[in-house]
Amino acid sequence: MTEKHVRTALDEHGEKGEFKRVDAAWRSWIKKGDPEFPPEKDRYHLYISLACPWANGCFCVLKMKGLEDTIGVSIVHPTWQKTNAGVDDHSGWAFKDPSDPPTANQ
Repeated sequence: MTEKHVRTALDEHGEKGEFKRVDAAWRSWIKKGDPEFPPEKDRYHLYISLACPWANGCFCVLKMKGLEDTIGVSIVHPTWQKTNAGVDDHSGWAFKDPSDPPTANQ
């Protein structure tokens, strides 16, 4: 298995601030016969923010394919903040009650 590095969307920009998509570090397929990623009910879970267009696309495909009873989904709060403030510099979507109002980004 190759080494994977954690990064955030903030790492994917050019010198002028334009978005520069970087190939995903995790690029595997869930398919029959695959020993690492076999298709199994409740084995996979999708974490999304409705503020993210790519996550919305994943959620739409999951619904169109009728996989909502096979793959669990958690919708995170639409607030981008430090995930372990004071511990490291990683930023990401906040796990809060989706009905909470947005908070200031940190």
